[in-house]
Amino acid sequence: MKNIVLIISVLAGILTYSQQKEIQHHFVQVREELGDLNKDGLKDKVTISMDTIDAEQPLKLEIFFQQPNKKFKLIVSSTEIMNPQYPNGKYGGDQVPDVFIEDGYFILYSEIKDVKNQHKFLFNNGKFELINLAKVSWDGKNTTTETEFDLIKGTRTEIAQLLGSDKTIKKNERKINIKPLPTIQTLRKFDNQLE
Repeated sequence: MKNIVLIISVLAGILTYSQQKEIQHHFVQVREELGDLNKDGLKDKVTISMDTIDAEQPLKLEIFFQQPNKKFKLIVSSTEIMNPQYPNGKYGGDQVPDVFIEDGYFILYSEIKDVKNQHKFLFNNGKFELINLAKVSWDGKNTTTETEFDLIKGTRTEIAQLLGSDKTIKKNERKINIKPLPTIQTLRKFDNQLE
């Protein structure tokens, strides 16, 4: 009889633990974009989902390639690429990023602490490689600064302009050499190396 009670207790514990693990994450899709990313003529899909149970509300990026049978195959899935909405339980100020597919490029557009970022990726050699990064910031007064990293050409260009004007008040360009190109999986580590 003791063995039966012990077995039931163990099974109940395992069942409770497995249910808690399943409830831990509940991602709800908030963005979706369709377009051909791997130049096979089929509409691929990029989604961003938000975990509505986790207090930090992490975001998950997923990229799917459409197969000839019209089903989607998951190629990339990561919660490390984007900041959570509520890091440490407080709103972090980041907007939920937008995703676009244009001419075979995957573009991730985000606003992080008043800085607008546009990451442009190309699917190459089985990976999504970052080929261009553009950042636009405002100094809180009269000047906006756009910084573009063209990783194919190997240039970093910074242009400052007065608000409402096309006149450049400052322009700096320098060579950069980043090899190999960063991928979606290494993006978080790479962003810190650009400044």
